[in-house]
Amino acid sequence: MQSIVNTSSKVLLNYFKGDRETVENRLRNMVDVRDVADALVLAYENPEASGRYICSSHPLKVSDMINILKTLYPSYPYPKNFVETDGNITCSSEKLQKLGWTFRAIEETLRDSVESYKAFGILN
Repeated sequence: MQSIVNTSSKVLLNYFKGDRETVENRLRNMVDVRDVADALVLAYENPEASGRYICSSHPLKVSDMINILKTLYPSYPYPKNFVETDGNITCSSEKLQKLGWTFRAIEETLRDSVESYKAFGILN
């Protein structure tokens, strides 16, 4: 892990702080970095690959993400209220999936992220 917490990790870590009771319930397009690496190798090694690919596996509302995290890590002080937002954008990885790309379950990605943050002392 790098010495500075990246922006994507900061977004997730903010939900563990408990300093905000209300958060925007926006749609987040998530992807595991390991799945991105797999997608790159697949595209490089597949002669049928051409053009650009979107690599996004889990469009997920913040409230759904927090519910998963609550199930995995119930002792953290998560936000309790959600404000719905407009203008949510989703991305499709259908073209990449047609090449054979698959992605991890969101529970695995979230669990492994939290365990990584704990191992590096970023999260108690």
